[in-house]
Amino acid sequence: MKQVLSISLLLYALALLQMSFLVYFFPNGLIPNFIIFTVVFLGIFEKRESYTSIGAALFGGFLMDIFSGGIMGFWSFVLTLIALLLKVVLEDYVRLPIPKKF
Repeated sequence: MKQVLSISLLLYALALLQMSFLVYFFPNGLIPNFIIFTVVFLGIFEKRESYTSIGAALFGGFLMDIFSGGIMGFWSFVLTLIALLLKVVLEDYVRLPIPKKF
C-alpha cells in the first residue's frame, strides 16, 4: 500500500511539473515526458510477477489526459501499450542482470 501511494504521488507531481511549470521554460512545447520515463524505469526494474508498471501507466496516462485537455484515454492507451510491450519484450526476449526491486 505504501508503494502504491508513493508511486501515485510521484506520478502526480511529475504530471503537474510537466503540464504546468515546464511549459514556460521549453520553446514550442517540446517538454520532456517524465511520465513515460517513469513507466519505462518501473518496467525495467520490476519483478517478473509484478504489474506495477502497468498500473503506473494507467494512472499516469489518466493524469496526463486530465491535465492536457486533449482526447480522453489517448495517453492512458499509449502508456499502457508501452508498459505491456516492455514487459513482454523483457520477459521473453531479454535477460538483464539488473536486480529487480519493485
